[in-house]
Amino acid sequence: MLENLAGAHLLLIALLLALDVLALVQVWRDRRRSDAVKIVWTLVIVLVPVIGVLGWAVNWLLGKAADGLQRADR
Repeated sequence: MLENLAGAHLLLIALLLALDVLALVQVWRDRRRSDAVKIVWTLVIVLVPVIGVLGWAVNWLLGKAADGLQRADR
């Protein structure tokens, strides 16, 4: 039973690490954001991994929605 629990922990850690890396790549690929904003998001994602990734994801999704609304208005 404990072997499965250890495997589940490793899987969860690997998933969180993958999400952190994905978020950091997306932060630094965004050409609309300044370097200062990118540095702040990097620090938040690295120092507070779960909350930082969730905050970035919400911000990213809201930004995509806002871009879509702006394109629809034109």
